[in-house]
Amino acid sequence: MKSKSKYFNWRFVTVGLTVSICLLVIIYRIFSIQIIDSTFLQNEGAKRHIKYKDIIPVRGSIFDRNNVPLAVSVVNYDLYALKGFKKSQLLKLAELIELDIDYVKETFEKKTLLKKNVSKKNLLEIKKIKLKNTEIEVRYSRHYPLGDQIAPLIGFFGTDGAQEGLEKSYDKVLSGVNGRNKYFKNTKQEIISKPIVVSEAIPGQDLHLTIDATLQYFAYKHLAEAIEKNRAKSGTVIILDNKNGEILAMASYPSYNPNHPKRKIQKNRALVDAYELGSVLKPIMLSKAYDAEVVTPNQIIDIPRRLNLNDKIIVDSRNHEKLTPTEIIAVSSQIGASLISLEVGYDDLTNNYYNFGFTKPVSVNFPSSAFGYMNIKDSVIDKELASLGYGYGITISPFQIASAYSVFANNGVFKDFTLIKDDISTSRQIISPESASYVLKALQEVVQDGTAPAANIRGFSVAGKTGTAHQIRGRSGYAEDLYIASFAGITPLSDESLTIFVSINNPGLNSYTGGAVAAPVFAKIAESSLNHLGYFEDE
Repeated sequence: MKSKSKYFNWRFVTVGLTVSICLLVIIYRIFSIQIIDSTFLQNEGAKRHIKYKDIIPVRGSIFDRNNVPLAVSVVNYDLYALKGFKKSQLLKLAELIELDIDYVKETFEKKTLLKKNVSKKNLLEIKKIKLKNTEIEVRYSRHYPLGDQIAPLIGFFGTDGAQEGLEKSYDKVLSGVNGRNKYFKNTKQEIISKPIVVSEAIPGQDLHLTIDATLQYFAYKHLAEAIEKNRAKSGTVIILDNKNGEILAMASYPSYNPNHPKRKIQKNRALVDAYELGSVLKPIMLSKAYDAEVVTPNQIIDIPRRLNLNDKIIVDSRNHEKLTPTEIIAVSSQIGASLISLEVGYDDLTNNYYNFGFTKPVSVNFPSSAFGYMNIKDSVIDKELASLGYGYGITISPFQIASAYSVFANNGVFKDFTLIKDDISTSRQIISPESASYVLKALQEVVQDGTAPAANIRGFSVAGKTGTAHQIRGRSGYAEDLYIASFAGITPLSDESLTIFVSINNPGLNSYTGGAVAAPVFAKIAESSLNHLGYFEDE
C-alpha cells in the first residue's frame, strides 16, 4: 500500500505541474498581447481598416513671354465603382449618364471604372443621388495649345511621366509635391469615411519662357513650307534677341502633335543636332585674323586659280585673282579663307572657336544638348588647318552658331542666351569691337553684292552669311549629293536687332545652296518678326 500511495502522489504532482505551466504560458501570452505587442498589433489592425491615397498636385503650366499658354493641365473627373457597389445602383446611374462599362455584376468585388471624363453637369447629377461605394477621381491631363509648332522644344508629359523637352528638364519644378489622404474601411474593406487630409498637395510652379508664340509660329510656318517646297529632309530655325540675350523662337521640322496619343517623337534639332556647317564659319575665322593683325580690312590678297595643300586641291567656283578679306566673305572664297586660316594658325583658330562657345556645353537646360566636336591634335597639316577655317573638321549645333553670330551684333560680346524669363544672361568680350564691326560690314556685302541677295528685306538693313556644306554618307566620306544649306543673319543693324539662323537638311538637288534655299526663309521670317515686334529703321 505504501508504494501505491507514493505512485498516486507522483502522478498528482506531474499533472499539477503541467497544468501550472500551461496556465503560466497562457497568462504570459495574454500579457504579451495586451502590453508588449499592443502597439504592433494595433498598427497591424489599423492597416486593415485604414487606407492611404496619394493626391497628385496640379502640374505647373508653361507660358511664353506674353503669358500665352504653351503647356497646361486640364482637370478630368473619372467615376469608379468600389467594392460592394450593387447592380441596382449601376442601373440607377445608367439612367443619368452613358457608362463606359459593358458588363453588369450583382456586386462589384474590386474598384472598377464606370465613366471616364465625367462632365461637370453629370458630376452634379451623380452627387445628388448620393450613391454609396462610388468614387470620383480627379485626374490631370496635359494639353499643348500650339501643338506641333513648338513640340520638340516643350516636349510632353504623359502617363509615363515627363518624356521629352522642357517638360523633362524642368520636371521637378513643374511637378510639385504629392499630398496624402486617409480613409477608414469596414471589415468588408469598404470605405466608410470621408477623406482625412494627412498632408496637402503642393502645386507645381509655372514656367515662363522668353519664347514669343507669334514669332514661333512664323519660324515654324516658313520652315515647314521651305522644307516641303525644296523636298528637304529636315530643318531648324532659331531667333535670338541680341540686346537682351533671350531666345525668341526655336523651331524644328519635322515635328509631332504632343496631344495625339500615338505621337511619334521628333528631336529638337536646334539643340540636339551638331554637324559641319561649312562657309558659315568663315566670318568667325576672319574675326581672329583681324584681332591677330594678320590681315587688314582693305588688304589685297592674291587668289590663285587652284590651291594645292598636301595633295588636296582647293578651288573656287570662279577665278577671282585678287580679293580683300571683305570680298572673300562676300563671294565665299574657299581659297581666300584657306590662305587667311594658314596665317592665323591652328592654336589661335581653335582657341577662337572655343571662345565662341563651340564644343562647350550650351546655356540652355535641355536633355541631350549637343556640345559639338573638334578633333584636337598636337600638330596639323596645312589642308586640315585650311578646312577648319572654312567650316569642316568641326561640328556645331544650330544654337551654338546662332549664339556665335550675335557676337557681331553685340560689338564683340558673347552672351549666354536664356530661355527662362527673368534668368540673367551672362556675357563676356571675346573679340574686339573693331573686329566685330569689320566682320559685320563684310556680312552686309554678302547680302548686298554676294551670295545672299535673297536675304534682303525691304526697309531693313541685313547682314549674314550663307553656308552650303557636304554631308558625310556613312564611312564613305563626303557625299556629292547630300547638302546642308544654311544662312545666319542679323537684322536690323542697330542697337536692337535679331539674329536668325536657318538650316535646311538635304534639300533637293535642283536648288541646294544656302543662298537659294535658306536665305529666302530668313527673309520671310525676319520680315514677319520685325513687323510684329514693331521694329523700324531710320532712313
